[in-house]
Amino acid sequence: MKAIKVTAAIIIKNEKVFIAQRSKNDELSGKWEFPGGKIESNETAQECLERELFEEFGIRTKILDYLGESIFDYGNKLIHLLGYFTEHLSGDYILQVHQNCKWIDVNEFDDIDWAPADIELVKQLKKKLTDQ
Repeated sequence: MKAIKVTAAIIIKNEKVFIAQRSKNDELSGKWEFPGGKIESNETAQECLERELFEEFGIRTKILDYLGESIFDYGNKLIHLLGYFTEHLSGDYILQVHQNCKWIDVNEFDDIDWAPADIELVKQLKKKLTDQ
């Protein structure tokens, strides 16, 4: 099975991390994730992330450093998730796809019901934020 390449934005503001909750009609309904989306054949991971964040939240962003990756097999699909630190440049966060969003502290990571593919990125981010 060929992996589907997907991006994830790590947006941090005032020491809080932005996360979004999958919509009610999604197969992972209610699970929380770092927002992003599937990379199209004609774009880079960074271009994908900027496009997805505008489509899903109406925000303009700048993609910064690469955090890491997660590969997760859902059984019916294999996800290769690429996480990037992302800077919010402009726009208000307006939910277009997700049912909810919030800003959380690193200490709240363990209390979140994460989408399985995001869990490895959560671990990597938690380590990076707590080792500083």
